Amino acid sequence: MKKFLAIATACLMIAGSASAQGLSSLLGGLTGGNTDASSLLNTVSNVVYAFTGNTQAVSLPGTWNYGGAAIALGGDNVVSNLAGTAVSSGVEGKIDGYLAKVGIVPGAMTFTFNEDLTFVCTIKNIPISGTWRTIDDGNTVQLQFGKTMKFLNMTGSLKKTATGCEVLFESNKLLSFLKTALSYVAKQSSTASTFASLTENYKDMKLGFKLTK
Repeated sequence: MKKFLAIATACLMIAGSASAQGLSSLLGGLTGGNTDASSLLNTVSNVVYAFTGNTQAVSLPGTWNYGGAAIALGGDNVVSNLAGTAVSSGVEGKIDGYLAKVGIVPGAMTFTFNEDLTFVCTIKNIPISGTWRTIDDGNTVQLQFGKTMKFLNMTGSLKKTATGCEVLFESNKLLSFLKTALSYVAKQSSTASTFASLTENYKDMKLGFKLTK
């Protein structure tokens, strides 16, 4: 208990200039693969978020399951002028239909974010690895894939939800990820028309995933 209080106090003192991501690196040496220490690190990170006022930050470490498409209306797209969750839900439903055609359905994809800043995206039981980090006080995530994904990098906004989180990317980046991933995972080359439709209809939106732990 004394050890926890000492570490928590030290973290609160530097919270004004350090994000939870920075704390992960700072305290990484304390965990040593120990479950209790890792739990302590997560607790301290949550305390710091509360201290700095960022109560909506998403704590990424862990395994997240894909639960459906997520969107952010914007730009000059005609639907951006319509308000209400019904519109968003309708558009998300259409995108779900597109993604289902190429095998991206709930249960077919997971993201596992590790404390050492590596991650594994598993699609249809095929793992694709990379590195991650959060910026903007935990409101933005940056993903850097390896050679398998042609070193694709993606920057997405994180939004906390009642059931988990949403991560949203520029539509062209998300579509590049999906095309490259599916060509590697499923050797699919007949998805061009599906992605062309997505690009044409939703280029002025941010597209992404609903994730739950």
